[in-house]
Amino acid sequence: MPTLTLITSASRPSQPAIDEAEAAVRAQYVSHYLTDTRRGDVIARDWTLYEIEMYDAANPSLPPLMDEIRGLHLPAAA
Repeated sequence: MPTLTLITSASRPSQPAIDEAEAAVRAQYVSHYLTDTRRGDVIARDWTLYEIEMYDAANPSLPPLMDEIRGLHLPAAA
């Protein structure tokens, strides 16, 4: 389940803190997808893929996370 990251600051949050939080969210989605796939839990995997699609739609300025998920199944170049 996605979690929220609270960024506390009297002024506007710094860009490094925002980038770090964004990276943590993306890493958690990948981790959930890999765990669901490893367990063979098709329903949980499909739900995670749906959440990733919604995440990509909500963040059009970022590289698509779905591309990273698809890349997990491609053979590595030698």
